[in-house]
Parts: sequence; C-alpha cells; structure tokens
Amino acid sequence: TQGFQRSGLGTRGDLVSGPALPKALDTIALSQRSGALSSLLISGESGSGKEVAARAFHESGNVNAPFVAVNCAAIPKDIAERLLFGSRRGAFSGATDAPGHVQAADGGKLFLDEIAELPLEVQTKLLRVLETRDVVRLGATRGERVDVRICAATWRDLRKEIAAGRF
Repeated sequence: TQGFQRSGLGTRGDLVSGPALPKALDTIALSQRSGALSSLLISGESGSGKEVAARAFHESGNVNAPFVAVNCAAIPKDIAERLLFGSRRGAFSGATDAPGHVQAADGGKLFLDEIAELPLEVQTKLLRVLETRDVVRLGATRGERVDVRICAATWRDLRKEIAAGRF
C-alpha cells in the first residue's frame, strides 16, 4: 500500500481510488446527512467512480430504501419512455399495466448512468418528473406521485450538449 499512497492512490474498504474520489464521497455523505442534497449530478470519465459515488449517495441515506441503477446508454430509444415511466394496458399493442424504473425507485434513489444518452424527448419528460414529482405512464391520463431522489452521471460536457441542443 505504500506504493499506492506515494502515487496518490489509496484504499477505502475494498475500493482502490485516486485522491479525489474519497473527498467526493465524504462530501456526498455530509451533504446527504445535512439534508442539503436531494439530487446529484456526477461527471467524469469512464472508470472514474461515478457508480461508486451514486452508491455512496444512496448509502448515506436510508439504505433500506430502493436503489435502482439504469444504464441509459443501453436502453433502446424506442422503449426508453416505457422503461423509465411505465405503461398502462392498451397504450400500445401488447401493453400491460407496468411500472417503470422511476416508480420502482419510489421512496429511494434512481441512478441514471449516462443520462446524456437518453433521447431528448425522454429527457424533457424526466425534467417534468423532477419538477412535479409526478410520473405519467404511457397511456395514462393522470400522474402518479413519487418520492424519488435522482442521481445522474455522464462523461459528456453537459454545457456543450445544452448549447448544441442535445440536452
């Protein structure tokens, strides 16, 4: 471990990390305990510990609450809305009453990894959920109240993505 310490690497439990991650994890935990943190955006390159930070965000709160991790880059664009927000029977051919990831995380945390990969239309609906705390399933006429904290992560520069109209 001395070689790790000289290079700026360290260990925390079974995690090997650089010097910035432990400080970030401590900040997340402190902010969560003080009630100052209801949502979190994590940015960084692949392998920088974004999911570790998301789990720290969850674990610094009620660990018995759900933690739902979604890899947005792996969601097919055609079904992203259905997977995130759910559906009502009859909304489309073969549709059933099914909750989405947002409802599954109700009372806990929803981790949206690679959020910038979601289609723009779905991002807009997700923003509405963040603002109102209501989820409208595909085919529904009314929203459902949810109590969910969002943790999102991306490697993209969101300011540039916003300027380009992609976020």
